[in-house]
Amino acid sequence: MYKAVFLDLDGTLLDEEKNISKENKDAIKYARSKGAYVCICTGRQINIANGFKEEAGADRYLIFSNGAGIYDCEEKQVLYTSLVPKEIGYRLHNYVIQKGVFIRVDTKYGRYINNEKYKVNTEVVFNESEAQYFYEENEVLQISIGSESEEIIDSISEEIKIKMGNLVKIENRYSLNLNGHTVWLINVINKSTSKGNAINGLCKYLKMDVNDVIACGDDLNDISMMKTVGLGIAMGNALDVVKNEAKEVTKTNVENGVAYVLLNKF
Repeated sequence: MYKAVFLDLDGTLLDEEKNISKENKDAIKYARSKGAYVCICTGRQINIANGFKEEAGADRYLIFSNGAGIYDCEEKQVLYTSLVPKEIGYRLHNYVIQKGVFIRVDTKYGRYINNEKYKVNTEVVFNESEAQYFYEENEVLQISIGSESEEIIDSISEEIKIKMGNLVKIENRYSLNLNGHTVWLINVINKSTSKGNAINGLCKYLKMDVNDVIACGDDLNDISMMKTVGLGIAMGNALDVVKNEAKEVTKTNVENGVAYVLLNKF
């Protein structure tokens, strides 16, 4: 009997309009009634991830920023962080800002952005004159670098791998519509950070064997989950490389693939 399931958000629990279906909500309620932990495990920042957790009716523990943090929503306490090294945060910021990109920075208190044009939700704008002080005073979990030019993002990705790859890694690359602008982004995190490592740490905290755990995801940053838990399940809409790493493939995110898993595994 499985004791827990970790769910990615985008492309997994959320549909294409970023909604959580009634079917998925009902299935989460069902799995929890059977005694299972149902936890969100996402690349999103803590504030937004917590909102989706509440909407979904998921459990108290939340993994955010691609595994850089674990949050206990009931105690309102960050249980774990894996930080971007202090010596790299401002250096990375200074390096890429010259290339005309914008930067979003995840901390355990929320997300900050340096460009009002792309600000969404609860993000807080910080000025370039404050950047050095910001990185000195804050514990940085994840740095997202964005541009409306896919070519610029790809070029920066390669340069980061060459110049800073011993300390940080690029966890995923994706596109978003921010305030009517299509932008490309990469997420930069500590070399040792991953969703899989965070799940392993939380399972130890809960005195739970990872072999008794399921993880569902669709993108490259979900592969570490697949390799960590007892049963890694790829969404029907997942990348082929993710499906190859999974033990099973469920229905797509718009076909309530999460609900299908929960109703059949618990």
